[in-house]
Amino acid sequence: MSFCCSISGETPQEPVISSKTGRVYEKRLLQKYLNDNGREPQSDHGLSDEDIIDVHADPPAVRPRPPTLTSIPALLSTFQNEWDALVLETFTLKQQYQQVRQELSQALYQNDAACRVVARLVKERDEARQALATLQAQAGTVEANSTGGFAAADTSKAMDVDVDEVNIETRSVAATANEDLDPDTEDAYYAKAAETAKILSKSRMKRETPAGLASPEAWKTATQTALVESLHTSTKPGILTLCLDNAGVLALTGGMDNHAEVYSREADQTLATLKGHTKKVTAALWVNGGGLDKPIITASSDKTIRIWAPKPNNTDEGVAVRSMGWTKTHIIKAHSAEIVGLSTHPCGQYFVSAAADGSWAIHSMGGQTIINGTIDSPISQVAFHPDGMFMGVGTADGYAKIVDIKQKQVLAVLDVASAEDFKSVTGLHFSENGYYFATTNSHGVAVWDLRKQKKAHSWTLSDLAQEGEGECPESIVFADARFDNSGKYLALAVDKIHVFKVKGWHTIAVLSGGDCVKTIAWVGENSAEIIAASLDNSLRTFAPVQE
Repeated sequence: MSFCCSISGETPQEPVISSKTGRVYEKRLLQKYLNDNGREPQSDHGLSDEDIIDVHADPPAVRPRPPTLTSIPALLSTFQNEWDALVLETFTLKQQYQQVRQELSQALYQNDAACRVVARLVKERDEARQALATLQAQAGTVEANSTGGFAAADTSKAMDVDVDEVNIETRSVAATANEDLDPDTEDAYYAKAAETAKILSKSRMKRETPAGLASPEAWKTATQTALVESLHTSTKPGILTLCLDNAGVLALTGGMDNHAEVYSREADQTLATLKGHTKKVTAALWVNGGGLDKPIITASSDKTIRIWAPKPNNTDEGVAVRSMGWTKTHIIKAHSAEIVGLSTHPCGQYFVSAAADGSWAIHSMGGQTIINGTIDSPISQVAFHPDGMFMGVGTADGYAKIVDIKQKQVLAVLDVASAEDFKSVTGLHFSENGYYFATTNSHGVAVWDLRKQKKAHSWTLSDLAQEGEGECPESIVFADARFDNSGKYLALAVDKIHVFKVKGWHTIAVLSGGDCVKTIAWVGENSAEIIAASLDNSLRTFAPVQE
């Protein structure tokens, strides 16, 4: 059924009929007309509520489409208007988005400037504290000399004691006291670290250059002497970490294939493959100098650390290689992010781990986590200072930070980034002299003097090109920087291995090591060889030519 309103000419939503004329109206429009005029439209009849009859249509009348949407041109015009409104709204949103980005950029710039100011103030505060401590020590020495000089002169004959004997006795007493502490406690770590630092700092001052140290002239003749081409699996190629034992015979590697391997350079074969990690092995270390009878520590992107104990028969004479190996003894889950580095404490009883979320932890060799800490930046590298009292961390935002472990405070912040796009610190290594350390990012290497907290020297890819290497391709990056055990040489791994003399910082050798070197290591106390591990699963050995 279809009706048309006598007033509007459209189908009514609430149809009613006049009992006097029989016309159909829209109820709403009829009541408005009656209120205004008092009579029925197009007639002189008055209408009361009883004269208006409601019509109940079944099904209800369907409202027709507006006239503007009944033709194709009208539809196109409507769509065009809606599109214009949408484009205008999008433009307004983009303007607001750009304004928010500018405000955020300004806020980040202000934050970065504030951080640098705070870092400078912290540095100045630490320098002031150090100067104050020096003055106090000097004042105490002067006071002691003024009050005790006469007594010392009178008793000099009675005090004829060997200083070395006193040091030995002091270390013996300290060692006895430390034996009473549980090694898996924080107090035991601090006591052992202090004792180790005292001994090492004194012995370092008396340390002499090894008699058999390879000379710069010998390294000028160096060449590749050995090549191992097939370590780890070929399905996921790439050696990410390399650690040699003190004898330079056993090479411990960690790879992209989630495994660590122990390779004997002497026997020219792999002695053991350590399986268990579910992601790439990012760090692998020998404990206490390494060897067939020493434990191994590995860390991985799977957020775990594993400690491996050697099998009892590893050192048996004539033992078959298939019977040798290392057994997993502990799994440490102290981090909630990818573990990026490990470093053993000089005392050999503890080690530190660091993760990409800025957390670090000290562990005992028994697998117990005894100290936890964090810094305000994502960590990319970690290493103990040779004395063990503090550690260095490299960050993904381009800084090297010296961290006091006991106070859990950053003592110094050094800006490593050579360019805005290449910030992350990819390598960090301390020299055995205790005051030089090297930092690496993909486009630069710097050597820092901890005494002055300034760069002693730095290199970029263009610097190496100026030394005669020609233009460096964009794909070439700095991979690693390592001091030798004597502290006399520094090796840089790029597409080639560059060997420098410390202090003079002049090049003494350039060794072709392939275009995919990932990490390098010096061999032995005499720095007689360099081993380079590559992303193609190879190990290359370089040594001076024997005359």
